[in-house]
Amino acid sequence: MYRLSVDSLKPGMVLGRAIISDNGTVLLNRGVKLTQFYIDQLKKLGYDTVFIEDPDTTDIVVEDDVKEQTRRKAIQHIRALFSVPISEMKGLKKTTVSEIKREIEKGRIKEKLVNSRLTKNIAAMSYQIVDEVLDNKILSGLVSFKRHSDFTFKHCVDVTVLSVAIADKFLYDRSKLTELAKGALLHDIGRLLINKSLYEEPRRLTKEEFELIKTHPTLGYITLKDIADIGIIAAHIVYQHHEQQNGQGYPRGLKGDNTMPLPKKEIKKGYIMPLAEIVYAANVYDALVSPRVYRSAYTPDQAFFIMKRMAGTHINREVLKMMFEIIPAYPLGTTVIISTGRFKNYIGIVSKINEDNLSRPVIRVMFDDRRKRIEPFEIDLSTNQHINISGIIV
Repeated sequence: MYRLSVDSLKPGMVLGRAIISDNGTVLLNRGVKLTQFYIDQLKKLGYDTVFIEDPDTTDIVVEDDVKEQTRRKAIQHIRALFSVPISEMKGLKKTTVSEIKREIEKGRIKEKLVNSRLTKNIAAMSYQIVDEVLDNKILSGLVSFKRHSDFTFKHCVDVTVLSVAIADKFLYDRSKLTELAKGALLHDIGRLLINKSLYEEPRRLTKEEFELIKTHPTLGYITLKDIADIGIIAAHIVYQHHEQQNGQGYPRGLKGDNTMPLPKKEIKKGYIMPLAEIVYAANVYDALVSPRVYRSAYTPDQAFFIMKRMAGTHINREVLKMMFEIIPAYPLGTTVIISTGRFKNYIGIVSKINEDNLSRPVIRVMFDDRRKRIEPFEIDLSTNQHINISGIIV
């Protein structure tokens, strides 16, 4: 299978991976033959890419980092918990921080979450995700198919998977990984307390509107901090997931020291907790490779390039180094274009990841420089150093 832009779909193509809706149900299952109606609906719903089965790529199997059922249930549980503040804030304009804080401090949201099935489900889901992620040596590098309206729920799951994988490499035990997973699953709950038009309208925000958005970690923290099933570590991850190494993040301007975020690292006053540094990096990556209302998704290699420029100032350098060791710059099943050598401008599909050199995969070349289909052949970039590639979406 390989990843293809929805704009390039044609009737008769076969779906290689299920499309999951924002409430966790399957919209189109793997193996469905696409019709023009299905293609039009995918465009209408805002999906930008899907996986397609192809006779020349049947052996390229892109596995999810967690089971499809686990991902669906996680989305459902996040959506269910997030529906509580959405329901309680219904009818409010939600245009000032003081108004939103007053509503949270009334305690109705907390009352519905304390000792509830909703928070227990998140805790159970955290254990499940940790168990499944620990089975992977490297991640696929591919995030779930998102559209603008369901970004938050799927984003929270993708950030959790990546955060747990990074933290595991820094030797956190299962207990701490579970706390991390809870915080990552809920890290954007504060967004739901703010007028959603600020996130969904493709326009430049006013200074006042952006300042309101910057309060969402605080709003999330005060909503969750006294809920035992969530815990104070997870609540602080929610609080600190937008803090940066240079102290220019929000909401408190905490700093980092660009050292390894190890389990026993001392957290000095005014500094970011290590687990939040990990979630910050995972949050940036997933936001970059996902479509937003104001731009298309970046390819993973483009995201890597952007994040390298953020290393040291925004992102902890050591976290970024570890991330690059577990995520391939060119994930399995993605389309790439050859940029140098004899086959310049030929197009291929990543058919195999070289675990010892994630940036130099095996490419199955399928189109010539005029985008004409050819008899496939493979190039192993790890043994052909003169050939370079860049990621594309076709």
